[in-house]
Amino acid sequence: MRWNDIYISAAAASLGRRETTADAVADGRYDPEENEASGYHAVRVSDEGPAVELAVRAANLALQRCGKSGDEFELLAHASIAHQGLDDFAVASYLHRRTVGGKATALEIRQASNGGLAAVELAAAYLATRQGPSSALLTTADRFVPPVFERFRMAGGLLLGDGGTALVLSRDRGVARLLSSVAIGDSTYEGLQIGNEPWSDYPGANGWPVDGQARVEGFVAQHGAEIFPELVQSIWRNETETMERALADAGLGTDDITWWVFPNMGEALTDWDSRKAFGVDVSRTTWDWGRRAGHLGAGDQFAGLAYLLESRKVRAGDRVLLNGAGTGFSFASAVVEIIEEPEWSNSAD
Repeated sequence: MRWNDIYISAAAASLGRRETTADAVADGRYDPEENEASGYHAVRVSDEGPAVELAVRAANLALQRCGKSGDEFELLAHASIAHQGLDDFAVASYLHRRTVGGKATALEIRQASNGGLAAVELAAAYLATRQGPSSALLTTADRFVPPVFERFRMAGGLLLGDGGTALVLSRDRGVARLLSSVAIGDSTYEGLQIGNEPWSDYPGANGWPVDGQARVEGFVAQHGAEIFPELVQSIWRNETETMERALADAGLGTDDITWWVFPNMGEALTDWDSRKAFGVDVSRTTWDWGRRAGHLGAGDQFAGLAYLLESRKVRAGDRVLLNGAGTGFSFASAVVEIIEEPEWSNSAD
C-alpha cells in the first residue's frame, strides 16, 4: 500500500542494561560454539518489571519528542510476546492512561515478532480514513526472564533482549514520511511454533522454560528433515515479496534504500548471501547495533529506526526499509523517507 500524508513524528526506546555474550559464555550460560556462529556481542537485560512499564517509558519519550497532546491521538496499539506484568489485564488500557489518555481506541496486537510492523500497517490504514490531523501511538514491550525464558538457550541462533519501544504516526507532520507498507501471512509452516508439545490448560502446565528449540526439533521429526530447507526457502520468499512490493509501491528500487532494518536475528539464522543478491549491503543494515541488543520481541524495527535517528546515521532524503517476520508466519515491510534530522539523545543504544 502506498501512503500519502502519513508521517512518523517520533520514535523512542527504553532498553535494559547491556550484558555481554562473553560474560554469559564465561559463566556457562551460553554455548561458546553457538556464540561464535550467531555473532551476537551482547543482549539487553531488564532487571525490574513489569514489562509494560518499558513501553510506558518509551511512549512518553516519543510523546515528548513529537510535542503532541493526548487529544490528538485516535489510536493506541501495543504489541508484545511475553508476560506483561499480570495475567488477565488490559495492557493497552494501562498504557492508555499513562500516555495519551483521552478517547483514543486502545488495542493489543499479538503477531509475535512481526507485531510492531503489523501495527504500522493497521495504524496507517486507520489514520488514512480520518479527516484532518490525527495520530496513533504504537508501542512494544517484552522481558524474557526466568523461569519462562532462558534467553541464552531458548532457540538456536537467537538471543532475546528486553526493551520497550514506541513510534508515533500522524497525519500532519513528522521527522519521516511513511511511503509504503505491505503485510502478508503464510501459515503453511505454522506447526514449527508447536512441534510435538501437548496442549495445556493454563500457562506453564508443560513446564518452564519455554523450549523453542525442542518445538523446532519436534516439527522436523514429524515431517522429516527435508521440511527444513523448504521452510527456510518459504520464509525468504515471503520476506522478499514484502520488500519487493513495498519498494514497488513507493516507486523505488533497492539502490534507493540507504539503510535496512531487519529483525535482530543471529548470523546463523540470516541468509546474508540472499540479501546481498537482493541488493542489501550488510554495512547499511542495523545488524552492528542489533548484535549488541538482541531480538527485542516485536520491537526491533521501532528501536532500529530510533537508533538510526538518534545516532544521526540518517540524513534528510534518506530512505529506510523496515522488514519484519513473526512465527506462524506473518511478514511485513515498510519504506520511510527521512525528512528532518532531530537532535535526540540516545535511547536505543
